[in-house]
Amino acid sequence: MGLQIKVDRSGMPRSNWYGVYVISGIRHVITLPVPIEGNPPASLRVGDTGDSTFEKSRKKAQKALNAHVAEDRQKGRADHLTERLIASKTGRAVEYVKIADLAARWRTMGREMPPSERYLAACDAVFSRFTTFARNAKPPATYLYDVTQKQAAAYVEDLQGTFSRKTCRDHVKLLRRTFAAFLPVGAANPFAAFVGRRSNGDGGTVHRKPFTALELTRLLKAAREDSFLYPLVVTAACTGMRRGDVCRLRWQDVDLAAGMVTVKTSKTGAQVEIPIFPPLREILVACKDNDSKYVFPQASLMMEGRPNPDFCEGDDEAKRYLEKPNSSGLTWRFKALVARTFADEESRPDSPPPDPATILTEGLAAIDCMSEGKRRDHTRDTFMRYMAGASVRQIAKETGASKPSVSGWLSDVSGMIGKPVVRNRTGMDIKSGINQHTRVAREKGHGQRSASIRDWHALRATWVTLALSAGVPMELVRRVTGHATVEIVLKYYFRPGREQFKAVLAGALPDVLTGRKTETPTASEELNELAGKIADGTITEKDKARLRKLAAII
Repeated sequence: MGLQIKVDRSGMPRSNWYGVYVISGIRHVITLPVPIEGNPPASLRVGDTGDSTFEKSRKKAQKALNAHVAEDRQKGRADHLTERLIASKTGRAVEYVKIADLAARWRTMGREMPPSERYLAACDAVFSRFTTFARNAKPPATYLYDVTQKQAAAYVEDLQGTFSRKTCRDHVKLLRRTFAAFLPVGAANPFAAFVGRRSNGDGGTVHRKPFTALELTRLLKAAREDSFLYPLVVTAACTGMRRGDVCRLRWQDVDLAAGMVTVKTSKTGAQVEIPIFPPLREILVACKDNDSKYVFPQASLMMEGRPNPDFCEGDDEAKRYLEKPNSSGLTWRFKALVARTFADEESRPDSPPPDPATILTEGLAAIDCMSEGKRRDHTRDTFMRYMAGASVRQIAKETGASKPSVSGWLSDVSGMIGKPVVRNRTGMDIKSGINQHTRVAREKGHGQRSASIRDWHALRATWVTLALSAGVPMELVRRVTGHATVEIVLKYYFRPGREQFKAVLAGALPDVLTGRKTETPTASEELNELAGKIADGTITEKDKARLRKLAAII
């Protein structure tokens, strides 16, 4: 497909551009409605360059040729005739949307309520993943109408092997809606065949595991050692608020005089009211004079992706997570707290850790036995810095060495003296502890990533579970949590453990179902019951005899 300059019998170029293209093996030559302007090249060859005016007319001619070829290829097709009909009725041409433009088009769609940036960012990720898949498909798909049902099925299969069922359903639902919105009239939606199945089950959802009252007590006791984390954990446990709402809690939402916290939740915009009980009041009073509009100003900065590494001084692993945006440091720190609190006894060392003075003496003696050279010098310098309290990260930054090198030199010393050198206050591998106590593997086919069961949101599930188990009415629970429906509360938040579940049922069901033995009523209780029968007129002769006997006793 290309442009041509034709000449007349006198050798002068004709006034208009010509186009040449091939469809179904047939070569077509057409006169384009674009005049040749300016000064063409002396050779009159299309490949040569003329003046600027000539080049502008060339671009117009190429655009006209492309449009003509596209229309010629569609002639006779049903969808093309439909397009012509729509254009004639509405005055608007049918638009073809590229897959790569889905994210931008979805963002600018008209909506009754403006979506949050968090939701749009999640949609962007879905569209980006599908765009990559379409680009690598065989044949590759550029426009929405290029995607076949077979390709859509292959993409859904890929999702099912990567994500949980719920995430997979959400991806397909979004793509089905966007294809329905942007496909040309008459084109089949390749994702329309994937219909979500209604079910009373959880569809592979792994729920947060709430803490029991005893576990929560142990967690709060362990959290006292962390002056930054403890106020946040207490507030989350006492209010049932989400992590973001806790970290961004403002003083204008706290009424200490009335003993209430009134917050508009960031996720749903619901207005919630939460009583301030003594443990929470103690935290709020301690934070009162912080000269900030936020109750926890440093936590609010971390939620904005601006962490302060000073809050994890000496903890290299925590610093690595705190440097990430989206408050990854808060998540890691809470999970590390859970791991330390509930670590199995067998995971802790049987003997106490070696005395630091002994480690220093034996370590220096072992280093002196090394061959002279740079390695011994680096090992000694690193060991001395570390024993003085510097972290691996700090040593690497101060000396210019890599962190693996610093860790390697410390490991050499540990191997030479046969004792651990690297500080570990819990006596366990913190990563393993987090995986063991806060995560659980999913069933096969429900996604590759393990599920988080004990994170900040587990405190919210804990509050709901403890409240409902104690008999707090559902309406009061929803007033605190801000949930719109009872179904959401019961399905995702009320998750009592087996013993707690049995105790709640045993306390609520009648004795005839639970098998509990009824205590013998006292004489006064029996007398009151018989008096009630007299008033109702239902007393029998046997009851009267019993009444005379009780009256004589009393």
